[in-house]
Amino acid sequence: MSDIELGNDGDIIINENGDINLTESIKQAVKIRLLWFLNEWRFNPDIGVPYYDEVFVKNPDIEFIKQIIRDEALDVDGVTDVMNIRVTIDKERRGATIRFELRTQGDVYTEEVVVWQNTE
Repeated sequence: MSDIELGNDGDIIINENGDINLTESIKQAVKIRLLWFLNEWRFNPDIGVPYYDEVFVKNPDIEFIKQIIRDEALDVDGVTDVMNIRVTIDKERRGATIRFELRTQGDVYTEEVVVWQNTE
């Protein structure tokens, strides 16, 4: 599936001609999927991670969160496995860092997603 190419900071990449590029990046699709909060996307509220219900809670179940992350990533076309998931919760700043290895047909990528609870 084609998508607009994003940089590591999440901003749209503009090429030297002032145009946007399209990408078929599975890595990008997984990162976007993991940044969605459950019920955030009005066209499909069932997609996303239940950060408010499972992650940003008093005593989060890290193993359950890892399974949620794995399931979300595996729902992206082209992902064959998700391994070595590490979840770090920053309770003071109300955030989470998720590191994982993503396997596609022929490639393995090490990725990181940082999620912050919107407290505004």
